Amino acid sequence: MPLTTLAVLLVVYLPPALVLAWVDGREHRLPNRWVGVLTLGVLVALTLEGAVLPAQRQTLRVALVLALVLGVGAVLLALLAPPLLGMGDAKTLPVVVLMSAALGGEVLIASLLGIALLSGAAGAAAILWTRRSGVRFAVGPLLLAGPFLGLLGAPLVRAALGTS
Repeated sequence: MPLTTLAVLLVVYLPPALVLAWVDGREHRLPNRWVGVLTLGVLVALTLEGAVLPAQRQTLRVALVLALVLGVGAVLLALLAPPLLGMGDAKTLPVVVLMSAALGGEVLIASLLGIALLSGAAGAAAILWTRRSGVRFAVGPLLLAGPFLGLLGAPLVRAALGTS
């Protein structure tokens, strides 16, 4: 993974992701304006990276296709079953997938697994804490942490796949 992709993660992705996580934690919403800033910033930065580093173009193309496919699926899920996934989370998922996949396949796999595991644990904790089912909690902060969870878990995925 090129250092430029890590720079995009830290300089372009992280600041608006922190704002979105904070807002979602407080208000249970992911404002479209901030999701747009995050998505556009990452798209522009990764496009520039692909223009400068031809070796990175194939990885970025795959990342973009995965982001679009999973994003469409998430929006459809949010429209068809709103209790399962909020629309803000569905609109945020593509940029999380794009950033994670740009960092590598193992990072994407670890990212999605980390998000699923932590969201499940947070949901279970919320149910235990409130002692009622159907309780709402902010998934956005966990979702936005995906690329970082992916970086942490990628060595485990590599070991599990036998590619380390």
